[in-house]
Amino acid sequence: MLETINHRGPDDCGFTVEEVLEHTWLGLGNVRLAILDLSPRGHQPMESPDGRYVLVYNGEVYNYLEVAQELGKSEVLDISSGDTAVVLAALIKWGPAAFQRFNGMWALAFYDRTTKRLLLSRDRMGVKPLYLYLDEHKFLFASEIKAILKACNHRLYLNQEVIVRYLIQSLTDAQPETFFKGIVQFPPSSFAEVCLEKPLNRLPPFQTFWTHPYEQGSYADSKPPTMEELRETFIDAVKLRLRSDVPIGLLLSGGLDSSSILGAVRKIGLLDNLRVLSVVSEDIRSNEEPFIDLMASYAGCRVEKFRVEDNPETLLDELPEACWYNDEPIPTGLSSVAHRNLMRLAHEQGVTVLLTGQGSDEQLGGYNKFLYFYLADCFRRCRWAEVATMLLGCVMEWTIIPEFRLREAKRYLQQYGKRSWNQHLGEALRDAELLDTGLGKSYQQREWRDLRFLSIPMLLHYEDRMSMSYSREMRVPFMDYRLVELLGRMPPSSKLSRGWTKAIFRKAMEGIIHPQIQWRKDKKGFNLPVGKWMRGVFLTSFQMMFAAPMLAEEQGFIKRRAAQEMYQRFLSGDSLINYKDIFNIYSFEIWLKRFKDHISGC
Repeated sequence: MLETINHRGPDDCGFTVEEVLEHTWLGLGNVRLAILDLSPRGHQPMESPDGRYVLVYNGEVYNYLEVAQELGKSEVLDISSGDTAVVLAALIKWGPAAFQRFNGMWALAFYDRTTKRLLLSRDRMGVKPLYLYLDEHKFLFASEIKAILKACNHRLYLNQEVIVRYLIQSLTDAQPETFFKGIVQFPPSSFAEVCLEKPLNRLPPFQTFWTHPYEQGSYADSKPPTMEELRETFIDAVKLRLRSDVPIGLLLSGGLDSSSILGAVRKIGLLDNLRVLSVVSEDIRSNEEPFIDLMASYAGCRVEKFRVEDNPETLLDELPEACWYNDEPIPTGLSSVAHRNLMRLAHEQGVTVLLTGQGSDEQLGGYNKFLYFYLADCFRRCRWAEVATMLLGCVMEWTIIPEFRLREAKRYLQQYGKRSWNQHLGEALRDAELLDTGLGKSYQQREWRDLRFLSIPMLLHYEDRMSMSYSREMRVPFMDYRLVELLGRMPPSSKLSRGWTKAIFRKAMEGIIHPQIQWRKDKKGFNLPVGKWMRGVFLTSFQMMFAAPMLAEEQGFIKRRAAQEMYQRFLSGDSLINYKDIFNIYSFEIWLKRFKDHISGC
């Protein structure tokens, strides 16, 4: 298992295997990417001085210095100057209550040899991955699915509902179940205790240690946070994530979110310690280079750029390897592969830790779909003044409306689940259910669902796997739980106001970023002209796939001829066909071929 995920931690490797009871054994292992305390004292599994407790831990608790002060004098803290010793000491002293004190990302296993109890946990937002598998002989847990596949010793069936949600809705990680039946995700914000003296006949019950303001209902009756609170909390979230004993970088897209992180680093005064990296393209519709250069000039820093236009065919050639590291079909076109190339650049530049702006759009109404959800919610609640003000602002400022595309919006429409839209699906997926991606009960609920199910888990998944494929660590300031709580208590009208998305955050960034970026009207991010390439340089590759026998068809997931016809409609300019409708099939077929030795029936 450790060999399978060695890319996650090439600096050190350790494990312990011990007999718990007769015929019952426990193995704990770790591959280490050294970030804090680079000395051998940070080795894992880390044991308490008396030998009673053992910890394996993946992630970073950024406020470890503050937690260490709260712990006071402890022999455990003398083991290492890094955060792992602090996590171990905190779990020994406080047990699961320690999780509420941590600000960071983690997946961990903590074992008490005296009571023979195993504690598992995952951070509040699920930034760090953790998977579980149970059969009659063994209980497995790991940071990546492929490690479990290596150890379960038999092929697994695929999950039809997970597949159909990927193919039709471009969704992954939207439910506890994975593409492989029997392998499930450990839920975020949770812990589980396993008594190893008893038979384990089912997965252990999960207990929650943190809830979002929407789940608490506090968003509706609390005093909304101020713009000053938002600004201060954001800057402190960035500051905490600059703690490192290795070089730190930033992924700069030229948009509001990553530019704000760069501006915050500049304000904190640590810009000299930061390397800035970007993906750029020659395509005018997706290129962010002018804004990247604008923000870099404003901050006074240099940018290392990866140009995807030099040879886009290599991105497609790298898709099988990207699918292997991702454990799932790639859900974001080729931007995931370009992201991985950026990680290779970071590796070559010696940058081990990278900050990213992931998580802002879901909490601040940044995507175009949120305008629809906001207006629909206002109509439902008869808030006509808000509707008029927002629409008038969109027209006056000419924001959001120019970027509307039906082929992208269709997956949020009720009619999208109709079979007439999905004729390329095979019989094996006939009864599989799509997820409701509509408004739901309220705007706040829909925002929360993006955070928990429909967007953030998928984005965090691919960012983690692509970065870890080159042993790089991603840090996500917008996922700081304090910032999440604060944004979760803000009314929608403070986020979508007078034609602007992220309105209150834009105002909070006054003086921190360049005004042209602060009030940018378009949104691109790490986008690539994949649709254009599929009509050009990728044409032969896609036509060859549809012309040859497909594993997806053999398994009953795809009707190849119907998919081929849909591709022809796309090539002829059908406005209802999104390039992802085709690319998802291509990526799924690549993934099936890469993982076929682990799939029952292949």
